[in-house]
Amino acid sequence: MAEDLRQKARLLGPGFFPGRLYDLGMYPGAVYDPAAQTDVYGEIYSFTKSVWEREQETLDDYEGDEYVRSVVPVQTADGLVDCWTYLFKAPTDSLPRIASGRYLG
Repeated sequence: MAEDLRQKARLLGPGFFPGRLYDLGMYPGAVYDPAAQTDVYGEIYSFTKSVWEREQETLDDYEGDEYVRSVVPVQTADGLVDCWTYLFKAPTDSLPRIASGRYLG
């Protein structure tokens, strides 16, 4: 899924937002928290409007019930950009945190 989306999108560059990143095993879970002392890092991609309209339902289905799609202010080299982001919505108390905020899996 990720590779397919990369081919349909344009990489804008790196970005980060305040929050926490958790190791869910095969994939990460990000939690946005404006008061967090840690950041979650990733890449920002841009889709044309027609691609986004065509792909968002597929992407929502892929991410499943564990995530909610939300607009999050993401810090970039050029300032803040509002980005659609999939945030983990289940309890995180028993999950291992990824202290660096970077998922390398």
